[in-house]
Formats: sequence, structure tokens, C-alpha cells
Amino acid sequence: PTMIEQNWLESYATVEGISKILFQMDSRTNFRSKIQFAIEELNKFYDFFEYEFRLFFEELIVYVSNKLKQIH
Repeated sequence: PTMIEQNWLESYATVEGISKILFQMDSRTNFRSKIQFAIEELNKFYDFFEYEFRLFFEELIVYVSNKLKQIH
């Protein structure tokens, strides 16, 4: 599959990769959504987004750990 061959998920690890993906998404639409400009927002608020993500991820780890205990 193309997604695996081209390491799509790895692209999301960098702002540059996200920018490329957004540009590609925009080029596939019938109209110009200007979604690629979201990178400006990402760069502007990167520290805040990272902080929020880390909080979310900690909660996710606890949640999944508890679910796994329920299953097993």
C-alpha cells in the first residue's frame, strides 16, 4: 500500500511533513481550501498544542492501561 511504502505516518512527525500533507490534500480538492495555511497556526501555537497533546497522551495511556486490565 502507498501509505506504508511512502511512510505517510512518519510525515506527521515534523511540521515540514504536515505542511506537505496539507498541500497535497488541498491540491486534491475541487476548490482551494487553503488548508496548507494551517501551518502558520501550527507554528504560532506549537508549544500550546504540544502541551495539550502531552496531557491528552498521558490520559490515553492511563485509559488504555485500565481497559487492558479489564480485558485480561
